[in-house]
Amino acid sequence: MLSNVLALAALALPILWLAVRLRQLRRDQQCWHELADQAGSASCEWDLPSGTQQASALWQDWAGTQGDWLDWLERCHPLDRSAALVALQDLQQQPGKDRLSLVLRLRAASAEWQDFRLHLQVLQRDRQGRAQRLRAWLQNIAWERSSEERQRLATHLFQHLHEGLAVVDPQLNVVDVNPSYCRLLKTKREHLLKLPALPVTSSVLADAGHDLAALREALRLDGLWQGLVRVRRGDGELCAFQVTLASVDEAQGPTRYHVLTLADSHSLQRPDELAQQARHDPLTGLPNHGELLRLLEDALPLSQREGFMLCVCCLDLDGFRQLNERHGQAGGDQLIHQVALRLRGALRGAPQWRDRLARLDGDEFALILRCSSQEEAERALERLLNVLRAPHVLPGSSTPLSLTASIGATLYPLDPSDGETLVRHATQALHQVKRNGRDAARFFDTEKRARKEAQALALARMQEALDSQELLLYYQPKVDMRQARVLGMEALLRWQHPQRGLLAPAHFLPLLEGTGLGVRVGDWVIEQALKQSAAWLALGLRLDVSVNVAARHLQSADFGQRLQELLGRHDPLVAHHLTLEVLESAALADVDATHALLQRCRRLGVRSALDDFGTGYANLTYLKRLPVDVLKIDRSFVQSMLADEQDRAIVEGVIKLAQSFGCGVIAEGVESPAHAQALLKLGCNQGQGSGIASPMPAEEVAAWVQGFVRGGWPGPVRQPVTVD
Repeated sequence: MLSNVLALAALALPILWLAVRLRQLRRDQQCWHELADQAGSASCEWDLPSGTQQASALWQDWAGTQGDWLDWLERCHPLDRSAALVALQDLQQQPGKDRLSLVLRLRAASAEWQDFRLHLQVLQRDRQGRAQRLRAWLQNIAWERSSEERQRLATHLFQHLHEGLAVVDPQLNVVDVNPSYCRLLKTKREHLLKLPALPVTSSVLADAGHDLAALREALRLDGLWQGLVRVRRGDGELCAFQVTLASVDEAQGPTRYHVLTLADSHSLQRPDELAQQARHDPLTGLPNHGELLRLLEDALPLSQREGFMLCVCCLDLDGFRQLNERHGQAGGDQLIHQVALRLRGALRGAPQWRDRLARLDGDEFALILRCSSQEEAERALERLLNVLRAPHVLPGSSTPLSLTASIGATLYPLDPSDGETLVRHATQALHQVKRNGRDAARFFDTEKRARKEAQALALARMQEALDSQELLLYYQPKVDMRQARVLGMEALLRWQHPQRGLLAPAHFLPLLEGTGLGVRVGDWVIEQALKQSAAWLALGLRLDVSVNVAARHLQSADFGQRLQELLGRHDPLVAHHLTLEVLESAALADVDATHALLQRCRRLGVRSALDDFGTGYANLTYLKRLPVDVLKIDRSFVQSMLADEQDRAIVEGVIKLAQSFGCGVIAEGVESPAHAQALLKLGCNQGQGSGIASPMPAEEVAAWVQGFVRGGWPGPVRQPVTVD
């Protein structure tokens, strides 16, 4: 006995030790994740065979926690996702490559893209070399990218500013200069560096009546000195310059650098030259964005007077960022200059008009082209694309560069917008080209825009109609044709338009399909129908009320909850007099969801009907799963069943199908006693249609019901229908 106990203990001890060890490992792992979070680095580990992962809280905030280890890429920017996926799959499948570092963008909780650096390490591989366990670190580098952007911006400003800029040390020796500084002094950069800054040497200052000691004292006290000096340039010409010297503040310690700004004093006295410079791009000499808009303001009325079209284009170079990084900023500027020359050479000119070219920003250009038709504009854009497709060769390089461009365009007056809007529309078309593969041209869809604007205006008017109580419900009776008994009413939406009169749903409901306003109107219809049902019950009229529910309304996530809240405002008896009529196509769009929803409605006491049954292509297996109470035969079959044997067969089939499913059946479109007779012979007792009664306002329903009870159908069908 003792030996058995000892044997069991010997077996249990390793298991217990393993359990304790695993618990300790999990605690250590959790502690490691918490430490990573505290250091601002999100972490996650995946065990691929088991499909489990352990993620820090920060990782869950940044990347989420999904099932598959690559699911978190769904939060990745589309332009980064494919490259990241390839790199991660290579890491997973290639032995010997156990570490990876990527820079990518993820969508933050604020819905903004943020830059991250991902470090990934393979912790374990199987015998085939496939990764089994992986660990990842994610660092937010938005601050780093922001710093890089600021540095690039500062470099760009330094290089392209019209004024001359020089960075000097405390002894006023030149550390660096921009191209404008060299241009103003007509001296090469290498002949200026590490030498005293010529405009603030003691001799130049003394000739201009300034004192070097006073300059240094002004820098010490105010950090700024300004003055007018005369400097002999590299070509020997003596020129007057406005000089500004400003200290660069240091966080700690003495000042290490000053910035010297040099401006030609003659330019200061010529405002027209300054205005000309302000309207043009310094690198290419082309009009800038502001000047482009001014040119458009002049071109639009000329186009109207002379009857020609304007093609406003936005052109963007494909892959320029990579080329700029490969060849440096100087190479990028040279390429931009070549592109500008090619585009300018491709423009057409005439005594009364010439095409216009502008540089908007970076590698983006804009053009204003005169044309007589869209076909001519398309040919012009293709010519521009071909001009840029020809190889480019940078100075000092023998390797030709392959370059393509994307163009977005819009045509005036087909697009009857102002100049700024025309440029914006061309930019929108350009973005479409970029998303669809680049190296192509695309026109802005003015018809689509007009449709959208018209739809937006119409929706706004519908919202106004809802707010102004212009919408109302009419009610059409449903009767038992055999017993001449009123069963209920179908609520039908109408619009009492102030100018156009009473409008049927066909005039406005299609506009609401697929919109949030359609859902709000649907809720309003249910609410009004419930109020009316409660009012009729209070009068002793026990009428069922049916309401049509649109597909989007039915499929909205909180439809069941909102219906329950609306029912909760009334006596429970009201729910038992409500029927929801759902189109067959909408019900079968998601059978499982519709089944769950109709079951919930049934628990609330609400019945359901499939409307326009027979017009779709319902799978009977799916149909059998839906807990519907009534099938409604579409009016198109009923109206033609007397003359069309196929439609009569369809009606008979639906009636038998309803009987086999244990559902009620009602026929729409009963327009005459002959229709009623035919339906009764086929076994359908319930009907509605203009032959019984047309839709009527709620206030007329009670009188109609009383007249029906006293003397039969008050409409075209005067007597209860019987079958011989």
